[in-house]
Amino acid sequence: MNRVTKRTLLLSISLGFGGLAAVPANAADKVTWTWSLYGPPRAVTVTFEHLAKVAKEKSGGNFIINLKYNEQLGEAKDFLDGLKVDAYQGAFVAYSYAPAKTPLQGVLDMPFLPIPDLVTSERVQDAYQAWKPVAEELARWNSMHFMTVLLPQYEFMGTGKPPRNLEDWKGMRVRALGGLGDAMKLLGAVPVSVSAPEVYTALERGMFQAASFPFAYSFTAYKLHEVSKWYTLGMNLGIIHNSLVLSQTAWKALPDEYKKILEEARPEAYRLQREAYEAADKKSFEQFDKRKLEVIKVTPEMREKLIATAGKPVWDQWVADAEKKGLPGKEALEKVLELAKKSATN
Repeated sequence: MNRVTKRTLLLSISLGFGGLAAVPANAADKVTWTWSLYGPPRAVTVTFEHLAKVAKEKSGGNFIINLKYNEQLGEAKDFLDGLKVDAYQGAFVAYSYAPAKTPLQGVLDMPFLPIPDLVTSERVQDAYQAWKPVAEELARWNSMHFMTVLLPQYEFMGTGKPPRNLEDWKGMRVRALGGLGDAMKLLGAVPVSVSAPEVYTALERGMFQAASFPFAYSFTAYKLHEVSKWYTLGMNLGIIHNSLVLSQTAWKALPDEYKKILEEARPEAYRLQREAYEAADKKSFEQFDKRKLEVIKVTPEMREKLIATAGKPVWDQWVADAEKKGLPGKEALEKVLELAKKSATN
């Protein structure tokens, strides 16, 4: 069976699940949902696993959420397309994989935003997603934001010559998406866009010399430490933000009792996600030490220079590009900065 035929078959099967979700149900009815995820089970996926577990337990087995890992139902860049046609009821969406589909999401991928921790990230992103222009943008894909999939700040891990100063980034090919890639370009690096599951092979084969990922758990989740020689610490580049996005059709058809189950499980999912990162990071550092990876520490002085050189210029350019397209780019950036400031004072 060739790839096209296989994907067509998978889409046909998953459309069958989607058809079920469009039929209104009572709380006593059995409801089966499918969520499309990229990558393997890891610290970040504790969110989906917890929600699926609670849905089953609290509904007495009547509300089942099947988790499909490793892009079983299609490529990550096409997840919004799948939601639009109800091929599945939820998806782990990385907006930067297909930035043209939801351009206003790009502001959250800007480098060096004042979002220092996971609690702030949760508050800022959930509030931003509730902003009308952003919600309407997702609605065009029959989609709605349910919760932020928290990710720690990004760092780099790589092979070859370690970047011990900012000049060492010049000419280096790096995996960096969205605004993070724009920032690295200003440092003289050459950013490339590669989805997370493909990074290990690409780094091993020398397609690029370094990859940016949420620090530190994801480097070991994708086994990048096995083919690397160094990693940065203190760069705090930013994040490539993700959401658990649900089909609007499926949500409207879901019994109120089941909606309540998911909504009440959300705070615990956030807490478990933060705890999972802490536990995973401890194990990751042990593996980094075992591999004797060199630590490239970024001093506060170096980071200030990074912000001036590769941070604020990217924000300004993003706003200008968005405004040219008729989008409220300036308002979007101001919204995020306002939310970050508000979160810091609470």
